[in-house]
Amino acid sequence: MGTARLSVAIAEFIIYCLLLPNAIFLTYRHGVYRAIGFFSLCVFCTLRIAAAGLGIASENNRRNRDNLVWSEILGSVGIGPLLLTGFYLLLRLYELTLWNSCRSSRYRAIQALHIPNAIAFALAVVGGVDLSSFSPSQQAHGKWFSQAGISMFMAVFLLYATLCVITAVIASIDPREKCILIGVLAGTPFLFIRMLYAMLAVFRDLGKFAILNGSATTQLGMGILQEMFVVVIYVGVGFVAPVEKEGGPSVEEQPMREIVS
Repeated sequence: MGTARLSVAIAEFIIYCLLLPNAIFLTYRHGVYRAIGFFSLCVFCTLRIAAAGLGIASENNRRNRDNLVWSEILGSVGIGPLLLTGFYLLLRLYELTLWNSCRSSRYRAIQALHIPNAIAFALAVVGGVDLSSFSPSQQAHGKWFSQAGISMFMAVFLLYATLCVITAVIASIDPREKCILIGVLAGTPFLFIRMLYAMLAVFRDLGKFAILNGSATTQLGMGILQEMFVVVIYVGVGFVAPVEKEGGPSVEEQPMREIVS
């Protein structure tokens, strides 16, 4: 088990060290205003590098429990920045090609998702810290906070996925920006599996889904790989999507398509 977890942590560390420069480049490529989503991706990659590094340290020194605990905490809260990346990609789609929908209820709903996402992030951090305590009462509080945080993440994700599908069905997208919609839609199944794994981990916390000593194979298949697929998809979208001017139409200055909200 220890060897498997160490191998997974090393592979995760190396892969995210390779993905992070791409996310940084995309943040620069698309400009600060349009690249907030890619900045969130940079934050996510950084959290994953830190979590993998702590996981490696934990396997090399099993007597230091703090490394393992913080590796799991960073692993759970990383869902927040990854969801934020999807939010901002969808918002960019509305701002650049769906002009008449920028004040629609769908646009405001996407903007509002940031609030519960931030609350879920905070709950996951508090829950992880309390779970690491040796006090049974604090561990009980930590489990409640963790369950509340992951449940809120799941609710946010389901609403986000619903908005993605509604946008795909109802909206008429500028052909140059369709890669963004394809990307967010392609990422949702992998995000769902990742969210399902997080739910099983905090609500069952037994056997292969145990938070601290679960199956490395299950963690790899339902957690780590699913996140990597999403990151690769979002990075691909960043390279394919046209670079836009701040607050205006694309640099090619072709007219945008009007839609009915």
